[in-house]
Order: sequence, then structure tokens, then C-alpha cells
Amino acid sequence: MKKKMFTAKIAMATALLVAASPALLPQQASVYAQSGSIDFSVQLATIPIQIGDQLVSVPGGKSKDGDTYVGLAFLSQQLGLTTSWDAATKTVTVSGPNKTMSMQNQSTQYSLNGHTFFAPLPPVIIDGTTYLPLRLLLEQMGYKIGYNDESHVVSIAKIKENELKLTNKSEEQTKTDNRSISLQYPQIEGWVNSAASAKINTFIQNEIAKYKAAAIQQLSDLTEQNSGTAPDFPNTFDVNYQVTYNQDHKLSLYFIVYTFSGGAHGFYSWDAHTFDLDTGNELNLQQVTSNNANYKTIINQEIKKQLNAKDYELIEPFESIRNDQGFYLKDDTVVVYFGLYEYAPYALGILEFPIPLSDFAAAK
Repeated sequence: MKKKMFTAKIAMATALLVAASPALLPQQASVYAQSGSIDFSVQLATIPIQIGDQLVSVPGGKSKDGDTYVGLAFLSQQLGLTTSWDAATKTVTVSGPNKTMSMQNQSTQYSLNGHTFFAPLPPVIIDGTTYLPLRLLLEQMGYKIGYNDESHVVSIAKIKENELKLTNKSEEQTKTDNRSISLQYPQIEGWVNSAASAKINTFIQNEIAKYKAAAIQQLSDLTEQNSGTAPDFPNTFDVNYQVTYNQDHKLSLYFIVYTFSGGAHGFYSWDAHTFDLDTGNELNLQQVTSNNANYKTIINQEIKKQLNAKDYELIEPFESIRNDQGFYLKDDTVVVYFGLYEYAPYALGILEFPIPLSDFAAAK
């Protein structure tokens, strides 16, 4: 058995958006964005979009990698979201129930209810019209995005999310000796079961306390290794998070832990948790897969199938998931993931394998 890649609990990062279903729009790879602004272009085209039983043609476009963009006006006209544009700061704001998201032209930095994160795709302004990355934006605002390969039609459906609000908490420490610690984490507000949400909030606070202690120890060790003085290169320890599922009285998220202490690149890892909002307890992999006694066999078979299809060059052959295997919920799937270097080289990032939850109910 491999050790859990929990150098991860000592590392941090900014956010990534990962789509779980292979049938959806082109997927975004795991990315740690080190820059907030990039040179990005979109080729304009009309996009057919299915909203319920209505098919509409929407002004939009495609990036060079095939990512779908839509005009800002579409969000308010067709989906009922509130949008605004600040010309002075070139900032777009999109608001819906319990959620406000802001972003700037050509910037990969986003803010959702005060939570700052980076993503691969920025908004762009073309001839005075603002275009936004469809999947990235709407999944954050509580929509499910689908794609029909035959008709090339995008579908949008509102998700019935749990009636709660996730507020962002953060801590930052920056020192003149190039050492920095940054921590962001969510807290639940307004959930009907206040005892359960308080239990989850306390669990998350305790995890953040562990990260913070690990960060302080790591930076102290680096100073000691450098004969008591701070190294010349920056020492970074960042913790961010991604909420992947907020439905059916469950909440699933993962912390992104990134550390840099010199060298060609930093190291990042994920630490995922899925909670039962009725009890406040953390759920394990068997519990979220319908308590199927054969959940490991089903997952192992599906991972091997996906590995064969992708033809990855692995460091060593995959045999089986661990008892403490990392996972999170996304749409109608459970996504099993492996850390950097666990099976693949750094360049492939964190490997993810989405498996339909229906597979486990059908196999019981």
C-alpha cells in the first residue's frame, strides 16, 4: 500500500476547476495559476444552448482549446442572474441566491463570496462586449452543464443546492524575509441543522489549525537548515479550497495545499472531505457509494478502464485503491484521485477518475 500523499497537508494552492463527467464540455486540467493575468483570445460564434425545453442561440465563442464562452447579457436575460460591469476597474459581477462572483478582464483570479481563487480561463472583452467562460462560471453559481456530442448543443440545468451559505474565512502572514503563509477556508451559515453545521465548521477550523502549525514548522525548519537565517528564495505555504458538491444534504470539498521552498516548481496536493449535513459526520468512500460491499472492485475496474483509454505512462502499474483513498463528489459521480508522483509524473498533475454513482446502486 502506498502512503497517503500527505506532504499535501503541508502544501497549498489556488483553486482549480475540475469537471467530473467525461460527457460534459471540454474538461479543464488541474492548474496552479501563478499569475493573475494572461493573454487570451476567443473566436466569436453563436452557441446553441438548451435550457429546460427551450433551445436558444446565444452570442458567445470558443477559445483555441475549445472552451465555450457566452456573452454577459445571456446570464441576466436567460438565467435571471444579476450582472453588473464596472468600467473603471474592468470588473464583472454576477449574483444569484446566496452567491456573488466577481472577475476582471483577462484575469484568471476570481472571487466568490469573498473566496479568492485562480482558474485556467479568464473573462475577455471583445468590441466592448464581455464574454465569460460558461462552465467555470455557471458551475460555481450552482448549475450543471452538459453537452450533446451529436447535436453539439450545450445544456444548462439549475441544481437544487442545499439551502445554506458558505462564507469565506482567511488568514495571511507575510514577512520581510520572503516567507508567507496564506489560509482560506469555508464556514457554513444558515443551515437548518445548526448543530451539524457547527460540527462541520469546527472540523474545518481544526484542519486549518493543523495546516497553520505545519506551515510555521516548515518555515522554521528551512531557517534552521540555512544556519539560522532566512533563505534568499521565497518560501510559500498556501491553503485554498474547492467546493465540488452541495446537494442532497451532503457537502463535498477539497483543500488545495501548495508549498514552495526553492527548486524548479512548488508541490501541491489535495485533501478532500465529504460531510453529512444531517449529522455533521464525515462520510467515507463506501458510505457515499451506496454502502456497496464491492465498491473497491467497481472502482478498481473503472480506473483500469479509464487508464487504458488515456494510455498514460505510469510510474508503476495501478492495482487497487487504498482504504483511505482520496475522493470527492461531483454532479452524479464520485471522483477518485491520486496525488502527484503517486502513479504519474508531475507533468500529468493529480489524476482524477469520475465514476457514476449509479454504478454502485446497480451492482448491489
